[in-house]
Amino acid sequence: MHEPERLDEEVAEELLAPLREESDEAPPNLPERTIRKVQASLTARDLIDLTTIVFVLRFCAPILDLIAAMFGGVVSDSDEEGRNNDE
Repeated sequence: MHEPERLDEEVAEELLAPLREESDEAPPNLPERTIRKVQASLTARDLIDLTTIVFVLRFCAPILDLIAAMFGGVVSDSDEEGRNNDE
């Protein structure tokens, strides 16, 4: 047999009922802990970005220069204005 369809609101109410029974009290020192956690995650993200930039500039760029030189590309140091001859 086929059950009659229930409204979405009824299903949502049934699923959310256990959450509404829980207490609303926040743990102690929640603002301070949140600030420390956000600062730590920003620091970790900044460290990963810095590591990635250093890796690309120190390791990948010289390899790309070597590959370009192998195919006949001209690899030159930047001019006094910071631009290469093609610009």
